Amino acid sequence: MRKSNRNHLAFYDISSRAAYVKTFEGKKYNVRGLWVIDQEGAAEKLSAIYYRIRTVKDTGFKTIAKRKNPNCELKSVN
Repeated sequence: MRKSNRNHLAFYDISSRAAYVKTFEGKKYNVRGLWVIDQEGAAEKLSAIYYRIRTVKDTGFKTIAKRKNPNCELKSVN
């Protein structure tokens, strides 16, 4: 039997629920739909950094998902 992935945070969940993300390199981004904007104002597609994302936060700076290392998937924090 296949294990359920209910704790997995998919790409489209980040674009709709997240306000901020932080990568393993320590860069912080504001999430604006399918785009992310770094602290210098440079915009990138969310899909370009998806696998480098370590922590996902909502508008209240509450952590909603994280991953322990780049090889793991994003897991929801409840």
